[in-house]
Amino acid sequence: MLRWGLATSFDENRSGTLKANLIGVALASFFLVFMERQGSDTLRHFLLPGFCGGLTTFSAVMLLSLQSMNTQSLPIPTGVGLNYLLETVLLSLLVVAICIPVARKFIPVRS
Repeated sequence: MLRWGLATSFDENRSGTLKANLIGVALASFFLVFMERQGSDTLRHFLLPGFCGGLTTFSAVMLLSLQSMNTQSLPIPTGVGLNYLLETVLLSLLVVAICIPVARKFIPVRS
């Protein structure tokens, strides 16, 4: 429901999908550190592949990328579609590179 709400709250579906993916990647980064330091396996499986996996679907990114391509071209994203795909991947990597060190700084190790 959260993903649908984010995707439909913006005029362009790509913006909502990108925001949902980046929020999901940030949450997954924090949850990963939290589970590593304090969590349980059951909660890890619920939060990471369950909640965050549902929020960050690569299939939606691929669908939006492929919809942008010209039907006469090769079956790979080109132009706007390729730019959107690269933007999503690079921004997601940047979010992970920022969020994991921040999470490690603020989430204490269970003693």
